[in-house]
Amino acid sequence: MTAAIIDGKAIAAGILDDVAARSALLRGVDVHPVVSFIMLGDSAPALLYANRLERVARPVGIEVRRFSLPDIVSVSELERTVSTLSQDSAIDGILVQLPLPDHLSEADIGNLIDPRKDVDGITVQNAGRLYLGIPGQVPSTALAMVELLDSCGIDGTGKDAVVVGRSKIVGHPVAELLIQRNATVTVTHSQTRNLARNTLHAEILMVAAGSPHLVTGDMVRAGAIVVDAGINAQRDGIVGDVDFEAARRVASAITPVPGGVGPVTNAVLLRSVVESAERRHE
Repeated sequence: MTAAIIDGKAIAAGILDDVAARSALLRGVDVHPVVSFIMLGDSAPALLYANRLERVARPVGIEVRRFSLPDIVSVSELERTVSTLSQDSAIDGILVQLPLPDHLSEADIGNLIDPRKDVDGITVQNAGRLYLGIPGQVPSTALAMVELLDSCGIDGTGKDAVVVGRSKIVGHPVAELLIQRNATVTVTHSQTRNLARNTLHAEILMVAAGSPHLVTGDMVRAGAIVVDAGINAQRDGIVGDVDFEAARRVASAITPVPGGVGPVTNAVLLRSVVESAERRHE
């Protein structure tokens, strides 16, 4: 068996076409969608992300505003910046570079961001809405992972789904989204004993552990659908959390890295910004 490759770039392009059309309608009534990104220090990955986001956002009519703070910024200064942006009526989305450094671990950004502007779903209000199945802002990577399933016509009803990773911004929310699609969900993590015993039961395998090639081909059930959200920089380039070449010989469908979850993550994030701008206009 050779798995079908799920083309995240093509799926993202369709989402962005919709975003561009909706953004044009908003600009026609003098509403200009804006997302702000708070950067800490001179993080190369954060700079790369900001540059990539701007390249995607500009053609669809969304402005990205960067706010650079020193990596030694105090908790109070970070909170003041987040609060100021949250109160700015011209801003529709707020992103904060995560994870925060240890000295900022007590920053209460999850309670300072206006839930409408919380386009990456990190506030308590939006996390609660996700848990309760109420519409709200959902973490972009988790949303992108299930968007890939939906775009391929993959119905989770009754299927055994396994999530590898339990982070608050990917693993945990993607598990909630799968439950809402009537899948039977198992969440695994760094303390799980015999990870392969769980992954081999998965008809849908969602991997977001941040560990390169953690899931090998012999850990994938024959015919499984594999969605890999891992982005790991290696000497020979970017690789996922799944051994792609080995897994594609077993799975029925799989996302590549890069070109799978990443482009869709950016697209659904910008869709959330436009939705926020639409609510501002209403």
